[in-house]
Amino acid sequence: MTKEHIDFLIDRTELSVKQQEIIEENKRQQEVTVHQFRQAQKDIQHLSGDRKRYKQALEKIITNLNFAITVAQNELEGEAE
Repeated sequence: MTKEHIDFLIDRTELSVKQQEIIEENKRQQEVTVHQFRQAQKDIQHLSGDRKRYKQALEKIITNLNFAITVAQNELEGEAE
């Protein structure tokens, strides 16, 4: 083999190693992105559940307040008579 052939093979090998490093880094970044996406999905599901529970609790509070207002109005009307 000539020196040119050897230099060419070395260059190609170095290029191949660099390409493999880039591929590995891209795979790692994809794994990180997938993990972040899945975590975000879990967070959204959790927050949606919290939202539902808060809404139900707020509806109960409103119902209780409406009942208290009605009772207070009835007492006021009874006193006015």
